[in-house]
Amino acid sequence: MKRLGVVLLFLAIMTGCSATQEPKAAKPEVPKVMLTNKFQLQTATLHLSELIDAEPSYHTEKELQELLNMQLKRLLENKKLLTEDKRANTLVITVNYERRFVGDKTPIPSSALAYPSYAYAIDVMDHDKLLTKATQKKKSFKGGLAMSKQVITKALNDKRYENTFINALARDIVKSIQALQ
Repeated sequence: MKRLGVVLLFLAIMTGCSATQEPKAAKPEVPKVMLTNKFQLQTATLHLSELIDAEPSYHTEKELQELLNMQLKRLLENKKLLTEDKRANTLVITVNYERRFVGDKTPIPSSALAYPSYAYAIDVMDHDKLLTKATQKKKSFKGGLAMSKQVITKALNDKRYENTFINALARDIVKSIQALQ
């Protein structure tokens, strides 16, 4: 009798109480949005933040924004995704760029660059109407072995290194734009 009880208990545990379980809700369907094959590019807006004000002169927020816009335009033109046609959808891009320094979250920060963090939103507009949106939550740039050594040794102490960071950010944004199509 004990054996039968154990078997029934085992079966009840294995099968669960399927009669009381609610069926899984179907995933809501995301409506497909028809986008133009090419886009107009509105000036991408970049907001710069940093935890410390470092001694060396790095790119200003305006300079970083200009670098980003030049790189985005070049990459989109290379991918044949850019047009001046007023009927095309418009890309509205907003970037939050956090400049980081080695030790900036410690009592003894340096003025050498560390890998930045960024987040962005891409709105695809049809005149004043939002068609779709792509967002990237906070993400950190990761360089290769050589650059990681430079970060560790505090050797990234010139604003020219930020060009590498901005170029990588622009490539990431363009990948997100391509994924919208």
